Amino acid sequence: MLTSLSFPLLLLALSAFTPTNASKSVTNISDCPKLTPRNGTNSVHDLRIDDIKVVGALGDSITAGFGILGYDATLPPLLGLLDSYNEYRGLSYSIGGDEKAYTVPNYIKHFQPRLNGYSTGKHIGEYCNADNCAANYLPDQDELNAAQSGAIAMNLDHELDYLIKQMRNMKNIDFDKDWKMINIQIGSNDMCGACNTSYSDEVTPDKFGNYVEKVIERIERNIPRVLINLIGTFNVSEVFPLTANHPEYCHNQNATNGKEHHSCACSATPEGLATLYNLSAAYNERLYSIYKKYQKTKKDDFAVVYQQSNINISGFPLDFFRYNKLFFGN
Repeated sequence: MLTSLSFPLLLLALSAFTPTNASKSVTNISDCPKLTPRNGTNSVHDLRIDDIKVVGALGDSITAGFGILGYDATLPPLLGLLDSYNEYRGLSYSIGGDEKAYTVPNYIKHFQPRLNGYSTGKHIGEYCNADNCAANYLPDQDELNAAQSGAIAMNLDHELDYLIKQMRNMKNIDFDKDWKMINIQIGSNDMCGACNTSYSDEVTPDKFGNYVEKVIERIERNIPRVLINLIGTFNVSEVFPLTANHPEYCHNQNATNGKEHHSCACSATPEGLATLYNLSAAYNERLYSIYKKYQKTKKDDFAVVYQQSNINISGFPLDFFRYNKLFFGN
């Protein structure tokens, strides 16, 4: 779903900072001409794609790459089940760096081969939620992909703890001088959690916006030379009506007892779906207001850009949502 968005997203993120004298339409990043070398820049407002030496990311399972390849039906059932719990961090559209993957870091590497921070490979999921966010990272693979599957906005501070420490410890990064791009996308689990009475008060639009803004302020104070790429939420609510009449696809039923699936309790009723839809719009309003705030006080070493996630989920082919029936049930 998201791999096709990565190149436009990257271009949008840099469009406000990269002077463009000519354009060329290509179907593959390898056909893009290299940029004329220069001695870098001292201002984020003159930032070019080849100036970026470090990429990082905060977010949830989308950024962690959870289940990107789906269920492998060629494996024995038990192995297939275990494999479905993997995070394919090297394929994550905003921070993955596996060879030939359609990702933002791989596009940057075409212009800046000395890029650092992207995640690689796959491993068992790192889980986080409102009640418990003490998951351990695998730095050798995660690098600066601090995302945690299941995370909500209140968990961003925990993720940033790892990102800052890891960035400072990486020997191939000049923490003070290298230009950095940090992608932040969060919100899907927050929306689903709005119908969970145990933490629904933590996912209101105001709380969501406050958590995101505070983590950006902390980045500004602690990480020099950084461009924040703030990515909007999409309407999770569109998934469930699309697959409701197809039991072999993603839906909101639990295999064992037929009760609502706790990962997205809001999906079980029309009222809950309306809550999801309205929260997505409200979250994006908060994200945009954060972006606008930083347009008023421009600095040379820090900036925030905002990308809309205008994804028409209802237009996706149904096979996109296929899942493992043995795991999720009917």
